[in-house]
Amino acid sequence: MIMKDSSANNITPIKQGPKINPGIVIFVVIFIYIIISIYNSTKHESIVGYQVKVGTLSENRIYKGIALRDESIVISTDTGYLSLFLNEGSRAAYNNLVYAIDESGKLSDVTQKDPSVDNRLSDAERNDLRLDLQLFSRTFKPTTFSDSYSFESKINNELLKIENRQLLDNIDEINSLHLNDIVNFYHANDTGIVTYFYDGFETKKASDLAFEDFNEENYSSKLNLNDDLIESGQFVYKYTNNENWSICILVPNEELIHLADADYVKVKFLKNQTESWGKVSIVKSGNEGSIVELTFTNSMISFVKDRFVEIELLLEEDTGLKIPKSSITENNFFLIDKKFVSENGNLGNLGVNKKMVSDSGETYTKFVEITIYEETEEEYYVDTSNLSIGDVLVYVNAANVVDSEAISANNEFTVGKQGTLIGVYNINKGYADFKKIKILYENDEYAIIGANETLGLNAFDYIALDAKTVTNNDFVY
Repeated sequence: MIMKDSSANNITPIKQGPKINPGIVIFVVIFIYIIISIYNSTKHESIVGYQVKVGTLSENRIYKGIALRDESIVISTDTGYLSLFLNEGSRAAYNNLVYAIDESGKLSDVTQKDPSVDNRLSDAERNDLRLDLQLFSRTFKPTTFSDSYSFESKINNELLKIENRQLLDNIDEINSLHLNDIVNFYHANDTGIVTYFYDGFETKKASDLAFEDFNEENYSSKLNLNDDLIESGQFVYKYTNNENWSICILVPNEELIHLADADYVKVKFLKNQTESWGKVSIVKSGNEGSIVELTFTNSMISFVKDRFVEIELLLEEDTGLKIPKSSITENNFFLIDKKFVSENGNLGNLGVNKKMVSDSGETYTKFVEITIYEETEEEYYVDTSNLSIGDVLVYVNAANVVDSEAISANNEFTVGKQGTLIGVYNINKGYADFKKIKILYENDEYAIIGANETLGLNAFDYIALDAKTVTNNDFVY
């Protein structure tokens, strides 16, 4: 007889829970992270990074200065019509014919009425005038309308040069007409570079200049031309017979620091892009700025026809970490007495012992870690993330033990005093971390800062390009 085991019919199946697919779990986690990241990115302005590199910063300044020279004035002793025989800016040797005074006005008729005289412009003269007109047309700006007066003087000089050529070509005919009886010819009594304009600065020294002299709208000059009527006692021409000259510039007081300790400064003349060294002298100072004289011993002849000369001061070129000024910001920090900062015995981290009161009213201390950004002889600059105004810190002795008498008003420090530091936000680790910097030099767009300072920046670090879009510990998305 076969016996059946009745217990076999009493087996109760165990219900199993739903199987969890690890792949789905990972997908859900990633999906949630993406959603959170997208949400955070809509709440925060995107942080754009900038890689710090070693660079240079040229601290150059452009000024329009007043040129002063040793100018000797020649005054007419006769009244009549003026004829000029030397080109402006050319050198007159001793006894060279410079000008003539014609009492009758017949001298100019030699070149104007005689049909045998060729008064036409040469091809070279025509091309020179065309080039001058084209250059002025391309570079003229309404904001610098005074340049038109300089251009007018330049064209007048070119025309004078042409007239001089015509007069000199016909000097033999002048003699044959016996005009010497009514025309007085004048020769140079000294050598020098000849110019025909008068503006009142001829006898001025740097100390005679006033601040309003640097306003070109106040400037005026008179240029003598052929056939001008000259009276006895009037200015005819002037000459300069040495290369000693100077340019005076009006420097804003905040920029004077670049020149205050300089004996010489390198100068670029923007007119012809040449460079020279000028001796620096501070003449006078006022609310309008400071008048600085730059003295030269060469290049005078290139600017003898100019009273206002545009120059660029090539001051300093400094090398360091070059960063955009948009990345620079200021942060507030607590100033903590060094006496109340100690080291955690277990981890070696720096922190302070903060006084706490339990729910039961008992007093105890809690170690709070801090980050130090700067220090003086007596204080640390500490971040404000873990401390608040009014927190009370307790002194810890050399054995790293809270002084038994420290929890009293006699040996406590109340957090409250603050200071500011200049810095940038380092984003190397994926979040904004404030780093203190020291600005060495700066211009309108960039700053040169010191490298390898404690808790500072190094070359190839990444920083936030716009500090206004960042706060400390922001994540970089």
